[in-house]
Amino acid sequence: MINRRKSLFQSLLGSLLLPGLIVMVVSVFIVLHVFMDEYDELLDASLTGKAHLLRDIIETSQRTTGSIGTGAGNLLDYESDLRKPNERALLWYVGVNGEVMARSMTVGTFALPVPLLPGLSTTRGHRVIVLPSDQPGMGSVVVAEPMIERSEAITDVIIGVVVGLALLGLLFALASFWAVRRSVAMIAELSRNIAEKNEHNLSPIDRDNTFAEITPAIDTLDGLMSRLDRALHAERAFATNAAHELRTPVAICLAQAQRLRAKINDPVQTGNLVEIETGLKRLERLIERLLQLSRAQSGLGLNASVTDLNPVITLLMNELRNQCPDTDKLVLKFPTGRCLSRVDPDALGIILTNIFDNALKHACGTAPTIVDASRPGDVLVSNDCAPLSTTDFEAMKQRFIRRDTVSDGYGLGLSIVQDLCNQSGCQFEIYGPRPDNPRGFAAVVRLPKVEIIKA
Repeated sequence: MINRRKSLFQSLLGSLLLPGLIVMVVSVFIVLHVFMDEYDELLDASLTGKAHLLRDIIETSQRTTGSIGTGAGNLLDYESDLRKPNERALLWYVGVNGEVMARSMTVGTFALPVPLLPGLSTTRGHRVIVLPSDQPGMGSVVVAEPMIERSEAITDVIIGVVVGLALLGLLFALASFWAVRRSVAMIAELSRNIAEKNEHNLSPIDRDNTFAEITPAIDTLDGLMSRLDRALHAERAFATNAAHELRTPVAICLAQAQRLRAKINDPVQTGNLVEIETGLKRLERLIERLLQLSRAQSGLGLNASVTDLNPVITLLMNELRNQCPDTDKLVLKFPTGRCLSRVDPDALGIILTNIFDNALKHACGTAPTIVDASRPGDVLVSNDCAPLSTTDFEAMKQRFIRRDTVSDGYGLGLSIVQDLCNQSGCQFEIYGPRPDNPRGFAAVVRLPKVEIIKA
């Protein structure tokens, strides 16, 4: 089972937004509870005050006139001009024996709660107060206040609170999203900066996109890269120094072998010396390849200044002609004009020398080897040989892999070419067989961002 990797962006955003959402929901319930309690207290106080006032008016009228009269039911008629019909209060005056002695015109079909218990209660969407008289022989005043206004007020407050918290939550979400995205972008930039590090670039990591919390980790990584850089430099220096130190004794041994071969007339000893001379020449070529490999690994590739590379290509092709003067075996098409590029001339020389050597070394057909540099910015090298199998074609790209174990090569040429092409920005393409022929092998080197000036 594959464990799904956690997203830093989603984790941070969820950690910020989820608590905020919970706080907003809890806040709505707290506001609702507090507002309902406070509003109910105000409503009960208003209803109680109204009931006391109505009771005092009715009892005063009863003591003065000796009866309640019909005017008691009209005491709340003034609300008809102030409130909607469904928001008007209801009034009853109930005698000692429970009979209704007076009622307001707004009562309609609303029935008194049974039993009539003194105090406040809620029934049928009304807040009802039963206020008995504190005088003997007097009845009770019953006032019912519709709760429509209360419900509307609570609804308006909740809507206002929800809208306000929603706007605040939206602002908080946008701020959180921006902050998290900016943090993730900084980490992505840091990751990109680290990804740029390779064996040729182990410089310290840029601190502009780091947080203080991860600075110790960056310091540790910088220390590791510094130790790795010193190790790589030591390895390259050892390979370079060893190859340089070997060139002189090998050259001396080769010269001595050639002198001995010139002095000795014995065919057997001469044959032995020829084998020694051949081995020393192979060793000399191996040392040259190791030096080239060391330069390729040191980062050789691009030059700071723009250089015309056509003279370099022409010089290498002339040297190739000196190695193989037979025009039937080697066809050269020289470049014309100028080819300006930032590719290091030494890197281009190593690239083309290895390709030329491989082309001549492995040519075994009747068709000539062709080196075509007439197309500006491109160098095409092709030879005639048996077609390569898919396995051989893929294996030859690897270091120290040779198609023929008894051949004169070391399996380093194409590896060096690929490394230098990658570092210099050149495109290196190989074909086996050639695109226009069922036999042979072809290699193309395309120089990067060249400026072509024709003659």
